[in-house]
Amino acid sequence: MAVRLELVRGAPVEDLPGARPLRVLLIEDSLLIREAVAELIESGGHACIAAAVDNETDAIAELRGHAYEVVIVDLKLRAGTGFGVLRMLQDSQADALVIVFTNFATPAIRKRCAELGATWFFDKSSDFEAIGDLIARHAAQRGLS
Repeated sequence: MAVRLELVRGAPVEDLPGARPLRVLLIEDSLLIREAVAELIESGGHACIAAAVDNETDAIAELRGHAYEVVIVDLKLRAGTGFGVLRMLQDSQADALVIVFTNFATPAIRKRCAELGATWFFDKSSDFEAIGDLIARHAAQRGLS
């Protein structure tokens, strides 16, 4: 079940110039899931996967070097964890919709992700399609639909 996390660092919603799609950073260790998420997100026309990485170090480097409107984070990565990425985002005060997408959907993990600034928490086993809907709504709020 998708959960809107209550302990959220509120990101202001601002209109973006033009009709360009939202830039998404996808942080996921499974190639199959990266491909499926990319297809789902890009099929709506509201967002594009600007970068996809499979480990904490590369994710942090991407976030330090580029701006993203949406960051999708798995917690279990090839090296490092999504928690390290969430800590970096929290410390940087990045203005992005932060979505945790994981198989570890326990109440304690949800709470920790919320404390680290995640905006949404999705269970991979049951909420896959909901990510596309959320990104379409986010694009509409930002004047991109």
